[in-house]
Amino acid sequence: MARMKSYRLDRVLVEQGEAYPAQWTFAGASMSGTEQWYGVTDGNFPRHNAWEFVLRLPKAAGDRIEVRPRSTPKLKVWEELTDRSLTFMRATMPAARGKRYCLVALADSTGERTKDVVRTDERDRLPKWFDAVSHRLRAKESVRRTKGTDGSALVALVQEADHEMMIRLFFAMKVWVLKEKFSL
Repeated sequence: MARMKSYRLDRVLVEQGEAYPAQWTFAGASMSGTEQWYGVTDGNFPRHNAWEFVLRLPKAAGDRIEVRPRSTPKLKVWEELTDRSLTFMRATMPAARGKRYCLVALADSTGERTKDVVRTDERDRLPKWFDAVSHRLRAKESVRRTKGTDGSALVALVQEADHEMMIRLFFAMKVWVLKEKFSL
């Protein structure tokens, strides 16, 4: 088996761009707020490394923040990523209050599904580049009450306004996973 490249989150350079009032739909619901654009260079690659991202920041404080690429480098492996996003919800448990979290949902490199949600018991099987964010990883039940069966899902915590880390987490969960054809 070929050795995986050693990706580093600090090599993902994020530059804030324009912000615009916007309306969009998420899961069939109409949303309004601000679209914040970012130019991103993934310094882990010598070429094919220029990206554009948009963060959708809702007016309603409790609504989810959506992170998605607007454009990707022209590589087949990343073609569909403009149709994928990470969403960050509000943490409500006391130890995580004031932060946002997203499910650790890896892109499915087999093409059978859109994502593979990681459980807490699978944490040690994550690729090496997750070591840099291991202090951010928690069980969902420790950041928000859940009525469903996803309490043991692994989530990543970020500060409310840490848009750079939100984008870097997208690279860790989607971009590099697809490039390396990683699966649990």
